Amino acid sequence: MQSRGRGTRSLAAGVQRDVGSQQRVAAYVIRGEAAFLLFTCVCVALHPGFVLKWREGGLSNYGLHIKTAVPYTLALALLSLYSQRAAAHCASGDSRSRQLRWLLAAFSLVLLLVLLSSYVYSLNPTLKVVHFALGGVLVVLVGAASVWMFVHWSPSTWDWLFLAVQLVGDAVALLTGLGDAHLLFLSEMLTNIGFVGLLVRSSRRVAVHGNGGPYSGEAAR
Repeated sequence: MQSRGRGTRSLAAGVQRDVGSQQRVAAYVIRGEAAFLLFTCVCVALHPGFVLKWREGGLSNYGLHIKTAVPYTLALALLSLYSQRAAAHCASGDSRSRQLRWLLAAFSLVLLLVLLSSYVYSLNPTLKVVHFALGGVLVVLVGAASVWMFVHWSPSTWDWLFLAVQLVGDAVALLTGLGDAHLLFLSEMLTNIGFVGLLVRSSRRVAVHGNGGPYSGEAAR
């Protein structure tokens, strides 16, 4: 009886640790997004002409100029850092937690590569192609991840809204790539908001029990 009681308390303690860890995942994602939006706003305030125009450029323009290089670097670097920290706190026992950890780690890495390539992409055509290719990888990763997060839980109204924002951002990016529109910055912001919204909700709803058992998403709605 005592052994069973100790086992029950041990299991409860383990579940509490998993829940606490999973809550930190969402907290790190929110911190990363808050830092990204804050320093992006600083960049726009310092030089709105780079992106707030009809034939607007992308966020990477801010990495090429001394005036905006520091807040631009902080925006992407902190988003990448906090995404990596969130990945480190994902529970390892549940398959969806492991997949979420891989997603966050991949997002962090690709984002960091995009940041590094943005400093030099204007130097020659090859570096420009590399930067745009990494941007394409990021778009595909974020799009696929958003769909994965959407279909793995019974979607709520907020999930539908975030996915819609994500898809609108992707559509604007596609039109920009085809030359039918020039709204790259808008597409980047829409895609980011939709993706992170789904990411925060998924990190709160993902199974935290190491046995991979069922998880009720109702509590997170």
